Amino acid sequence: MLYPRIEPFNSGWLEVSPGEKIYWEECGNSSGVPIVFVHGGPGAGCSETSRRFFDPLKYRVVLWDQRACGRSQSISPLHELTLEHMVQDLELLRQHLGINQWLIFGGSWGTTLALAYAKTHTPRVLGLLLRGVFLAGNAELAWLYEKGGASEIFPKEWELFTEILNPQTKAPGKNITETNRASDRNQMSRDRATWREHLSAYLSALQSADSKIQQNAAFSWAHWEHSIMSVPGLPKLTQEDHERNRDMAIQSCHLFLNDTWLRDENRWMSFDEVQHLPCLIVQGQFDIVTPMRTAYALHQRWENSQLHQIPGAGHASSDPALMLALVKSLDDWPVQSISLVSL
Repeated sequence: MLYPRIEPFNSGWLEVSPGEKIYWEECGNSSGVPIVFVHGGPGAGCSETSRRFFDPLKYRVVLWDQRACGRSQSISPLHELTLEHMVQDLELLRQHLGINQWLIFGGSWGTTLALAYAKTHTPRVLGLLLRGVFLAGNAELAWLYEKGGASEIFPKEWELFTEILNPQTKAPGKNITETNRASDRNQMSRDRATWREHLSAYLSALQSADSKIQQNAAFSWAHWEHSIMSVPGLPKLTQEDHERNRDMAIQSCHLFLNDTWLRDENRWMSFDEVQHLPCLIVQGQFDIVTPMRTAYALHQRWENSQLHQIPGAGHASSDPALMLALVKSLDDWPVQSISLVSL
């Protein structure tokens, strides 16, 4: 379903601020229509598979690892980690590569960054393809990280995820009845916790001086996200996955709790400045991570948008039905109708 493996024809690191270098690469047709791939996470990074969604004869494909993830080089996982900095990084990359305008293909967290970039640098955008729309709003974060949302579909996995608030361990000298009562109280406390309380607890554990606490938190975070990602299921997590997911978890908690852009939901209320741009939204029917309501609401507010619901697909771009739909959408994109304006 994907295109054959391909190697970059150009790559490097771009210093975007002191101590911060982002990795980038280009593949496909150097004279093709420029398109930039904006990966998810936060903190996931690109992979060889990311290159294979694109027709190498049609597109000049730009891939990059956002700051503090993948092959990018950073002082620390949280150094200058804001959505505003990432938007600036993407614009600096466009200038560095000498691209006047480009298409943007963003998935999951990548849709957040893609939309923020499009609203900030509208004249540089030719159009957007968005998979698994996510705006990091209160309702979306509550769905993911509070009782009553995704927890109702994956209760066992949710129980493991929330144990970080009140670890259920039998206290010395306590009988079974007392222990069970304490366990019930702990469960009630976890069920009442807000997404902010859960993420604050995780951020504290992931930054603990105790490596065991760090590892347990990273595992629980990765297990929760892994469990709800795909309809057919994803391969079993490896040790390398856990190490990568620790930084992803830290970045997610930090951004969702503290980023000034994300916490100002008024910024997402209007898309007047991008109404003229073509926007294709590809959404899995059974996406538990980023439910359809956000994609549908965006489609309703964006006159020049199309929404494609993919039956049988979840959130992961590796879900076969979603993968096929994304490749087809890129293949069918009417690039001949796109005006490559020199600015």
